[in-house]
Amino acid sequence: MIREDVTKSLSMLTPGSAIIVEVSIPPSKKIKFKSVFVGFLPKQFILIQLPDLNRHVELTGNINQGVACTVRSIVEKHEGAVVAFVTSIERTITVPAKMIVLNIPQQVAVRPLRKETRIDTQLNIEASVNNSLLKGIMVNLSLEGCLLSAKKEENVVITKDDTITFAITDKALSDITSIKGIVCNIKSSPTIDYFGVKFEDESYDVIKNLLMKVMFSN
Repeated sequence: MIREDVTKSLSMLTPGSAIIVEVSIPPSKKIKFKSVFVGFLPKQFILIQLPDLNRHVELTGNINQGVACTVRSIVEKHEGAVVAFVTSIERTITVPAKMIVLNIPQQVAVRPLRKETRIDTQLNIEASVNNSLLKGIMVNLSLEGCLLSAKKEENVVITKDDTITFAITDKALSDITSIKGIVCNIKSSPTIDYFGVKFEDESYDVIKNLLMKVMFSN
């Protein structure tokens, strides 16, 4: 029997929300792709965007009725939460748009993601601050900020309250091109500087996208 709280949990997903879908192809193949949550009809079905199969050729022939899939997303309600559920594909449709119809899951997991929750990342970054460029590492990440590290450079001076803009240079995250924040604290070792950065509001959607990719990459 479908639990009543499934409808409440699915309602946390708003139309247009970015989601990560992982389809399970027997015997052991798994394929991940990014999609968009379109909506749902309680106790009947869920609609998500069908990805461009020309760009995701590995999905061709694998989006079939009965194929199991896991859907995950980060939602903004309750200061952020991870919503995840396991379901199966019912069918694909082309009118009024290309979409995948999913069955309603038996249960939905909702895990609070507090703004201060830190996720270890170790991502390569290139940053611009005070008209200087530097390369470094994003050590960890949360919804509100991150910790960056970089080798000491004599020609780069960074102080508290400086504005910093950076991009992720790892190939898998090359679409994360501009994150903006304020340096809120600085710690140093003999060879490495560490910068605590608080994100600007304008970078929220980019950070949400990055968190989804980092958390659901495995």
